[in-house]
Amino acid sequence: TIGTHNGTFHCDEALAVFLLRHTPTYREASLKRTRDPSILDTCDIVVDVGAVYDVEKRRFDHHQRGFEEVFGYGFGTKLSSAGLIYKHFGKEVIARELELDIEDPNVTVLWLKLYKEFIEAIDGIDNGVSQYPSEQKPRYRNRTDLSSRIAWLNPPWNYPTDAGAIDSLFSKASQLAGEEFLGRLRYYANAWLPARGFVGAGLTARRGVDPSGRIILFEQFIPWK
Repeated sequence: TIGTHNGTFHCDEALAVFLLRHTPTYREASLKRTRDPSILDTCDIVVDVGAVYDVEKRRFDHHQRGFEEVFGYGFGTKLSSAGLIYKHFGKEVIARELELDIEDPNVTVLWLKLYKEFIEAIDGIDNGVSQYPSEQKPRYRNRTDLSSRIAWLNPPWNYPTDAGAIDSLFSKASQLAGEEFLGRLRYYANAWLPARGFVGAGLTARRGVDPSGRIILFEQFIPWK
């Protein structure tokens, strides 16, 4: 059983639950949404609630005082429950989805790339970490990012709801977050990763194009950045 909090949901735990359900261990796990410690204590793994981060005990919250865990590898944004689960289970998810051995070097390459391009923003938004200094006024508001779209799935304050209805909306939110993650994974695995080979070949051959080595020739369009 996977445990998380009830009530208003956010992108981080919605994605965390999806990722867990795409690991061999938790793919058939049921979900309990509650803040009751006695119920959470019965769960095999708990995310985004409980004020405990303990990998051995399978407890992955980030709200407690003193929590400053980051992904590492040059990334310094404090982790949300999405980042925590991705840090510890992301390679399993990637390897399973792509049918690769978890020790395949490409799994690590994709694990780092997806954190940079997808997960880190969810961590930052959930923890209130700005992309730029707060004294700089943004030119426009952005409410179309994934975290915002997940938030909009919560029922308005003046709509009649019950726990079952909100749990159903959470399931929808988790699926939305997860499908976007898998879509990004497939792009980086099937388009971006193969392009790296062409970029490497272009770098190797660049002095044959121009002696300065400052010009790289690609014979076709590829995502080179």
